[in-house]
Amino acid sequence: MFSMFLDCLILKRSARAWLLATLLFSGTAFAQDAVQIDPGNQKLSSADRIANILINSLPESGVKKGLQRYYEIINPSAYEADAEVAFSNSGLSLYFARQFKGNACFAEKTLRFYHDIRSTTKNTQKTDPQMQRHSRTSLGDTAGGTRKDLPAGWLFQKALTFTKGNPNAALSLIGICGHDDIAQGTAFNQEAEDKLLAQGYKWEDLYLDPDTTGEEETFCPPRESDFYIARSLSKKSDISDSLKRRILEVQYPGKKAEQIASKNYHVLGAAFMTCQMIEAGLNPYLAIQVETTAANLYRGIRLCQNIEAPASLFWKLQKMPELLRRPHSYTFEQAVVRKALDRGTNKECTMKKIETDPLCELLYKVGSGFDLTSPRAAARAEEQLNKYLDMMIPSGVYTSWNITGKVAGISIPCTRDQLFGPHPFMKWLVGQGHLPLNICGKGLSLESCRKALNTLRTWEVDFDWTVSQHLAGAQFAAGVCKPLPQGTSSFQHFCD
Repeated sequence: MFSMFLDCLILKRSARAWLLATLLFSGTAFAQDAVQIDPGNQKLSSADRIANILINSLPESGVKKGLQRYYEIINPSAYEADAEVAFSNSGLSLYFARQFKGNACFAEKTLRFYHDIRSTTKNTQKTDPQMQRHSRTSLGDTAGGTRKDLPAGWLFQKALTFTKGNPNAALSLIGICGHDDIAQGTAFNQEAEDKLLAQGYKWEDLYLDPDTTGEEETFCPPRESDFYIARSLSKKSDISDSLKRRILEVQYPGKKAEQIASKNYHVLGAAFMTCQMIEAGLNPYLAIQVETTAANLYRGIRLCQNIEAPASLFWKLQKMPELLRRPHSYTFEQAVVRKALDRGTNKECTMKKIETDPLCELLYKVGSGFDLTSPRAAARAEEQLNKYLDMMIPSGVYTSWNITGKVAGISIPCTRDQLFGPHPFMKWLVGQGHLPLNICGKGLSLESCRKALNTLRTWEVDFDWTVSQHLAGAQFAAGVCKPLPQGTSSFQHFCD
């Protein structure tokens, strides 16, 4: 019965496309009791094989073609390690690089399009160093709103003028740089470059100087450019104002919307990916489901990368006999700090001992050193320990309540689906100090429990932020993109 409940909870919004997308991205795992971190990209390689088998076993249909297109673009085998999934779009960058190199028509239109973008819009938002705002486009910036000079949908409309009104091709033009605001990859096409140089373009018209960008040579606009402003696809292709207020309240208390980067590249990238699935034959509704599921998994992978190590150490410390036998007047975190400092003042730790003694491992993690005999070193170590516990405790609490780790033998990323623990409203009441109740357990103080709950709330807002942006981009694409005849692609349109 419990197994059936668990399956229903995990797959509550499942469809065939969702399941395949989940397997495709099941590249990062976390187990509460013993974290097994595979070297290299073993989990990704496993997911790669599983996805290939499952997708290829489907009968010929729009679902199969759409998922094959999605899988071809994402390309899990392009990632060198599991951790790279969280911080890089390697598969997507390589896909665009191949299209750019192999299609001079696409390359030429791309270079012309981005030259026009850089020439006609602002390349930085912070024109005065004294301005209290972010240099990138912010949560407070919207085309057609705060920026009256850029009407809502301006970027999509501009792209349409370069693709003779073809919406699929327009989103491909936008997607090559819009899928991220840094490290979009390098792409070159000698034929297109020679043609444009012969027509009077200069090299600096086509590519940004790497000395200026601080990165590789690229034709993409800088991350501070108007290109990344929200509502550039349409007035509706943005997250809600209520979510923006919640982001500020939970993650950036005291900050203004203009001081926080909008991360609108999630919207632009999702629009491209969804459009590609639709043009390959996937039903628009299912394409939206795949894209938003992938967004959940992406955010879960990123979260796992951050909490895996501290959560593992949390559970090791929870099981230490000397911490379990602490005086009743000591909370768990007080005992951890005291015992760790004792290890340092008595010089009990060595590099070899960190493999068997979690307290020595903790000293190593915080970078305090193993010799804390001087009062200054001990005081500094205490500060470092308390700071690390602020991340370690919520990581441990999260993994005790939420679905993550291995389910039915399949490793899944961190999820926001809660299996154990209190109701979300109860967590909010305690976290805000409205209810003096310690619902975390595990020997934690009420103050530590409150801090942990508020940290968990910021992670939940991260999920909402990312998924809502992907949903906005996917819904836009579903409204404008069209399926194409089998075996054709919108990239071929650039030569028409």
